[in-house]
Amino acid sequence: MTSKPRRSRSRLPKAALDDRLLAAMERLLENGQGFSAITVEELAREAGISRATFYLHFRDRGELVAHLMRRLTEDVVGSAGDWFAARGQSGPQTVKQALRGIVTTFHKHHAIVSAVAAMAGQDETVARLHEDMMRQLCERSRRALAAVKADTPPGDVSWDSVADVLTWCVEQYCARFAGQCDPVRLDALIDTFAHICNSAIFSPDQSRAR
Repeated sequence: MTSKPRRSRSRLPKAALDDRLLAAMERLLENGQGFSAITVEELAREAGISRATFYLHFRDRGELVAHLMRRLTEDVVGSAGDWFAARGQSGPQTVKQALRGIVTTFHKHHAIVSAVAAMAGQDETVARLHEDMMRQLCERSRRALAAVKADTPPGDVSWDSVADVLTWCVEQYCARFAGQCDPVRLDALIDTFAHICNSAIFSPDQSRAR
């Protein structure tokens, strides 16, 4: 007798499930719930799925948070465009476009970004996830800056350190303040970051060419 193919109990595509759970997590955080206090039951209810569907894809809430942090990191890296491609011909305008993408992504997901930054000092698991995201972003920034500065003799300043400081500056400021920005203030913030970063990376003549 031929057996029938086994059907999955969840017909929701994984990408759609991710979208629902990410949006649910952000809504719960925006409504004032503590990051560590959100339960699987609350997430499932807010996302409009069953607990069984949740557990088909994730062992527990911690695994979901790790997954969402990886997705956030991928979104930030993707939003940086040509700058993180580290092709070497990048200029001030490339940096500004990258910052526009990065800051806009942090603003879009400000609830999770700010919650993770706040909890990193209190929860070892969240701290590791946050550090892993920042390590990846700093590595991308280092490679991008190294490509631009390949022909620049080393001086008193380590370009790796410059990349790290600028990356942490953008992330920490966005975690604290980006969620409060309307479109006008967000544009002003991007202009400010572009001025700071381009002044640190390029010569005065180059940084004005934007």
